[in-house]
Amino acid sequence: MEIRVDWSRNAGVLVAKPLGRIYSADHLEWQSALESGIGPDERALVVDFREVPYLSSAGLRVLLMTAKRFRRPGQGFAICQLRRTVRKVLAASGFDGVIPVYESEASAVAAINGEDGPAG
Repeated sequence: MEIRVDWSRNAGVLVAKPLGRIYSADHLEWQSALESGIGPDERALVVDFREVPYLSSAGLRVLLMTAKRFRRPGQGFAICQLRRTVRKVLAASGFDGVIPVYESEASAVAAINGEDGPAG
């Protein structure tokens, strides 16, 4: 199964929108698809999970590794629009305490850009 990621920008922040289920067997493909759209000079990334009904624990590890790339001052990383099933996996792993989670792309981008906005 090919993992597709659509890319866009919102207020200067790179936004990745993966599509489909991300299984453990696909984690290397997921990692490649995610890394392929991130340039070396990117300062911030939001991953929008609106179109991802399932994310395995191996997929979460890829997400955590990607988040670590955006930990320097002036950088930001967040995820948003989690479906209930993905939110449960994130909570069970404890990653929801490590990776900022927002209800919408707009609120994630606003937080990264230092604007006031509610977390999700």
